[in-house]
Amino acid sequence: MRPDISPKLARASRIMAWLALAGAVVYVALDIGTFLIPDALNAFGAFQAHHLGMQILSTIPLALRADALALDLVPTALFAWMLLELRLLFLAYANGAVFTAESLARLSRISALMFVQVAAAFVMEAPISFVLSLAHPPGHRAVSLTLSSYDVSFLFTAGVLLVIARVMAEARSVAVENAEFV
Repeated sequence: MRPDISPKLARASRIMAWLALAGAVVYVALDIGTFLIPDALNAFGAFQAHHLGMQILSTIPLALRADALALDLVPTALFAWMLLELRLLFLAYANGAVFTAESLARLSRISALMFVQVAAAFVMEAPISFVLSLAHPPGHRAVSLTLSSYDVSFLFTAGVLLVIARVMAEARSVAVENAEFV
């Protein structure tokens, strides 16, 4: 089922596909930079790892920051994957593939990735915060876990997308059934 879409919708979808790709690249680059060149990014206030509850500084030894980065790349990779799936969804929309099974599966996958990313960021916060505090003397090391309003809004958005995907899949099923009936 490939409905014709307006040129405006196709153009908007292509723009959003480009923005999703740019977002994935920039997000990963800034996340890596947060750990490897923290002072430069802190000076601009460009990016902070929201789950850590602390600012990453160059006074933390590079080896510890690299270890923390390796842990942080798990939720970062999930977020980038979600943005890349979003890019592919927008490209499908731009080509008129709105109610296809593939587009609906991709929308469901985006929702699932959003849920998993929040969970991974929450779980990884403990070892990341511990690793970053290893340079502190005993008794001054920390382990933190936070669930922010950002996380709650991200989870809510994931739930909304999941329900929309299910509603669209149901509508597609009814449309296919009606088309076969006629």
